[in-house]
Amino acid sequence: MTEPSSQRAASAGSLPPAGLVPTASGSSLPLTDPVRVASYLRGLEPNARIRPGLLSNPLARTNWQSVGHDRLLELLPDRSASRETPNVHALEPALGELLFEHGVNVLVLNGGDGTIHQTLNAAIRVVDRASEATGLKVPLPLFLFVNGGGMNMLARVFGSRGHPVRTLKKFLARARGARFGSLPKRGVPLMAVHPLAGPGPVDAASCEPIRYGYIFGSELVFNALQMYERFGQGYVGLTRFLFEVGAGYAFRTELWNRFGHLLDAPQTPLAIDDETFPHYTSVLATTVPLQLVKGVVATVRRMASPGGMNVVAVLPTDKGEVIRTIPNLMFGAQARGVVYRNDVHRVVVHGAYTLDGERFDRHDAAAPGSVSAAPLEVRGSTRVVWGVWL
Repeated sequence: MTEPSSQRAASAGSLPPAGLVPTASGSSLPLTDPVRVASYLRGLEPNARIRPGLLSNPLARTNWQSVGHDRLLELLPDRSASRETPNVHALEPALGELLFEHGVNVLVLNGGDGTIHQTLNAAIRVVDRASEATGLKVPLPLFLFVNGGGMNMLARVFGSRGHPVRTLKKFLARARGARFGSLPKRGVPLMAVHPLAGPGPVDAASCEPIRYGYIFGSELVFNALQMYERFGQGYVGLTRFLFEVGAGYAFRTELWNRFGHLLDAPQTPLAIDDETFPHYTSVLATTVPLQLVKGVVATVRRMASPGGMNVVAVLPTDKGEVIRTIPNLMFGAQARGVVYRNDVHRVVVHGAYTLDGERFDRHDAAAPGSVSAAPLEVRGSTRVVWGVWL
């Protein structure tokens, strides 16, 4: 999860065997149990009663600043249906318990974009394992995204931007006496990110997993996030970062001399569907609107359809020209060398990347210090995450 570095993705070798998720007590929760899986599925029927559960990242910004998890826990009808996950290794066991032991059908997800990214991917693995083991189609639960982190784009999409306590109180008031099918909801399509296999034999140990998300950024976005975090998170950090980039380039400040190379354009081409661009600086793909400051700043204003993505690519490679396009990019305005595309199905890039604010450096285990040379494919997918729309 983005907030702490300790929340980085677990390696494939650390995952439990298919069909079993170790619980917090050390025992194993069988996802192969058709009785428990069937009980969970009945909880997703329209006439089922609403059973909320809570999953929190205790290290997310709002949570550690305001003791968010404990305050939310006091509001839950069933306090045992809650888990704190201090690292990604705890996610799958926690999700297995909440969904298949407690029958949670509305998962209150308390964290920022990084927390959401890691939890969605863990939840997909959990329900896919249950589907494979039982032969039943096991969907994700309905989510209530509460703003427990530094940035939370999905909370904006679902109208739950306020403090997590206020959001949960509002939801519980609406859910009192209601049935699962009556909850207002909205779907967010996901994109799938995975490397393309190159020529020659494939080493299974070095294979990168398919990751799902809703906001993808190429290598320059990866580098920019590293610089941005030096100035703090949120609007203040973003403002300072943008100022330092502009001033650093203009006056060749010490900071620019040290970190300006992070804005170098890649030496590899970019492909958007059937069109190839031999030179570019950065590309962003998203399935959700990218809006800040109550929608005043909006690079992308529309939701993508399942299977599609909205894409913004910056083609100029001169740093000065790129910096001059930043105001246009923030408002989604036309600018020389900026490409806007809707309903894109495929993007191919190289190098490190970000997904929902999480940074993936793609270090090659076979060559320490190097980045995997395999091209990266970003595709629209048919997976849709459903959340409560407040």
